[in-house]
Amino acid sequence: MRRGALLAALAVLPAVGLSAFGLAAANGAESKGDCGSKRIFEVGGHLDKDATAYDNSNGALPAGVDFQKIHYSASISPYPGDTVSMDDSVAEGIGNLDKAVRDYHAQCPGTHITISGYSEGAIVAGDELNKLSQDQAIPHNQINGVLYGDPRRPGVKGGPGGIETNLPTIVPGITMKGPRGFGDIPVQELCNKNDGICYSENPYTNLLGFANGVAGYFMGDHAYKIEPNAFDGAGDTVYDQPPRIPHGAPIPGPTQTPYEKYKNDPDGAKREGAKLRGMLIDKLPPQLRNKMDEFPYLAVPHDKKK
Repeated sequence: MRRGALLAALAVLPAVGLSAFGLAAANGAESKGDCGSKRIFEVGGHLDKDATAYDNSNGALPAGVDFQKIHYSASISPYPGDTVSMDDSVAEGIGNLDKAVRDYHAQCPGTHITISGYSEGAIVAGDELNKLSQDQAIPHNQINGVLYGDPRRPGVKGGPGGIETNLPTIVPGITMKGPRGFGDIPVQELCNKNDGICYSENPYTNLLGFANGVAGYFMGDHAYKIEPNAFDGAGDTVYDQPPRIPHGAPIPGPTQTPYEKYKNDPDGAKREGAKLRGMLIDKLPPQLRNKMDEFPYLAVPHDKKK
């Protein structure tokens, strides 16, 4: 998720002057009554409650394309300083996004809608796209999605997916929901290979690969060039990167992920989470080993004597 202090591109930026509806375009602010050719609904990641990650791309949108920022708490308690759980924050974001999208479609029924989210915001945006795929309130050929660093990204051709498809629910309020689909709504999933949020190796078969994703998260590989207007259609793109921690291919072994093994065993999941955390810390670069409280998916007590 977003990490202001550690990931420069994910820093919480000053809020920009937007209307209550967050509307603007390259040719200036637009009124609520305008119906262009496309509206982009934008959801920021952890700590980015005002979707400032989209500001640069918003400034370059062509005439006829505007945007609407979705405001929500963008919190992942027990991340230090956060008070709202990820589950509650995501639910808040989905509620706000769903209302905004449906209200806008009622106002501008002919306008194309792009729904985009980054990190925690990709959970919100992706879950809303999944929801919209299950009804015909908005024609599916008028919707597309663009997700950056999606924790629920499904693995492609047996490869690693997002962390919510890999780890079980360990921390109350951070429910790991596994992958989800979008029906016939085209969605682009964009992921860096070192980003352990959207590309999380199975720790049972590639512990060093799993550690590489956590290290990449801390070291800036969860940052993306956000430009949702540049994408359409469906796809899954993994951007190759030199590894932060050298590792090879998965070793032969069990094919189940911790998520698959423990998704129906909450007590076992907590025990396994503590075990995985201990194994992981030893594989991380020394400067990252005291930062695991800032990786909320594994925020469980760790007995350093073991």
